[in-house]
Amino acid sequence: MSGTNVLVLGATGRTGAALLRYRPPGARLYAGARRRGAKTAPVQRGADGVRLIDLDDPSTMRRSLAGIDVVVNAIRLREDIAATALIDLHELIRRASDEDVDLRIVHVGGAGSLHLTGGLRFWQHPCFPAATLPRGIAHAELRDHLETGGCAAPWTYLVPPPDYLPDGPCTGDYKRLAPSDDETPFLTGRISYEDFSLAVADAIGNGWSGTHLIRT
Repeated sequence: MSGTNVLVLGATGRTGAALLRYRPPGARLYAGARRRGAKTAPVQRGADGVRLIDLDDPSTMRRSLAGIDVVVNAIRLREDIAATALIDLHELIRRASDEDVDLRIVHVGGAGSLHLTGGLRFWQHPCFPAATLPRGIAHAELRDHLETGGCAAPWTYLVPPPDYLPDGPCTGDYKRLAPSDDETPFLTGRISYEDFSLAVADAIGNGWSGTHLIRT
């Protein structure tokens, strides 16, 4: 998708920063940044520019999305978030987008959304970390919202395995697996942030749609 304008939300995080290094060919990447007081955010290394965002202000979001073709949601919400927090963010982006642009939203997903044997989700498994439980639930809710047709805009949801390695090596390779009713075998996988970002770049460049499980 040469000439594609991409807004990366969470560009200062590890996945977002890695995406700026492994960008899709020909794409222009803009780092979404929140204003801190009267200061204008500096341009993130590897980004072609900065778009100021305010997740509580739809008009600011609308300005930041002007001319954007793809939004990558790599924001990692850290607080005790509501179950619908990621759905709300997705819908905020969708409503703020230009009606004349078929905006695609690419989500960096969460392992909490994985389907297990017996109809359970990974966030319900006893080994799921309690500290990240609200985020795991929110990811499961977002995935269900997307997959059941609750979203009119084009979307992509990429799921890493639980062993998602911030300091892992870049092997330059990954496997893309189809979703299923029982994704239990995927729990044994692993991937580095660097390799996962390669999959995000390919999802943008090749126009992937739907849910994809990504591992090495």
